[in-house]
Amino acid sequence: MIHCLCLHLLKYQSGLIAMTDQPNRESLEHFLRTISDSLPTPPPLYCLVGALALGAWGRIHSTKDIDLLMVAEESQPARLVISLNAKGFKVDQKWLDQNPFAANRVNRLFHESFQDIPLDVIFVADKHEEETLLRRQPFTIIGIQTWVYGPEDLILMKLKASRPHDFEDAMSIAQNPSLQLDLDYLWSWAERLGLQSELHYVLISARP
Repeated sequence: MIHCLCLHLLKYQSGLIAMTDQPNRESLEHFLRTISDSLPTPPPLYCLVGALALGAWGRIHSTKDIDLLMVAEESQPARLVISLNAKGFKVDQKWLDQNPFAANRVNRLFHESFQDIPLDVIFVADKHEEETLLRRQPFTIIGIQTWVYGPEDLILMKLKASRPHDFEDAMSIAQNPSLQLDLDYLWSWAERLGLQSELHYVLISARP
């Protein structure tokens, strides 16, 4: 079974999925399958996040890496890296040296056959991120079964970041006519995270 793999260069619109031409379809499919085949058995609870999930629920957002959110139990990070190393992935030590405070939160890896596409493994940091893994949703791209953030959790993650483009991303999800957002869930977590005013702004701004 192929687990959690997805690409940021996607968009649901009128039932169609659109892709940009970089990276190309064939190299992307090979890389996603390589990641899937390189995960430990059994795989830990995880899903792809960030711009990857945004392409499923909102606007296309170009990016040059693949982000994987994963549980952070004590044994999981080392187990994951060992499994990935055995399949040709190597930790980007230069990046870690330049980002020392990210070491316990993010591991950046490259594969020897896909040097232009880094894989960022992000370990959960709070209760909401743990919840996102329990609420992950299935998604299929290039014949690969995937898991992505749910739309409500992606909105909340964008509000946490609170950069101008994050608000635009959150609004693009709220404006998706094919979605029925769970507003009770959104408001409950917004209150717990202190993001009520940000959520109110996004929902009001997204109205036609």
